[in-house]
Amino acid sequence: MILERFTVGPFAENCYLVGKAPRVAIVDPGAESERVVSVIEANGWTPEAILLTHGHIDHVAHVAHLTERYAVPVYMHRTDLFLLQSAQFPEFAKMLGARPCPPPDHHLEEGVPVEVAGLRLRVLHTPGHTPGSVCLLDEESREALVGDTVFYRGVGRTDLPGGDFATLASSVRDRLFAVEGDWRLWPGHGPETRMDEERAENPFFGANICALV
Repeated sequence: MILERFTVGPFAENCYLVGKAPRVAIVDPGAESERVVSVIEANGWTPEAILLTHGHIDHVAHVAHLTERYAVPVYMHRTDLFLLQSAQFPEFAKMLGARPCPPPDHHLEEGVPVEVAGLRLRVLHTPGHTPGSVCLLDEESREALVGDTVFYRGVGRTDLPGGDFATLASSVRDRLFAVEGDWRLWPGHGPETRMDEERAENPFFGANICALV
């Protein structure tokens, strides 16, 4: 399995290339799309789709750059459409060299696997950071792209439009952490981590959750 990470832009967002060579999907292209293109071209890979874990601008700012180059479909959960249609954070958009993000061609839905780039990804709807946040799980490799749902010893912020901490806490505790077994988690910011480690050591859960909700 290809799993290539790029930390891009002023918000240090993680963009990924995933798939089975020579096929790849681009996940959360928030900035510096030329870096992504250079790796794709250098390896002779063929992009098949853009997958968005949620609709915040630091994850979608360079979608248009890449769809213009590769004419691939975009996948996102429908409840984050309002983020693409808003005039949120125009100064941030300028910093990221953003263009208007095209609407998704397909909607990510709980229970409907995404079959792309040689992978069959399970979609887990994990609202809270945004209403349409999702995690994408590859059962074969036990790798999970978790967006801004959970980080290494942290969780996504909930003070932006559509965010809600109680909902996020439930999504992580009752949905993501309820997935059986240990997984390697690839977040939208920061280093990768392990599911078992976060179940045991993430300070937002366990005994601490009651004080934070």
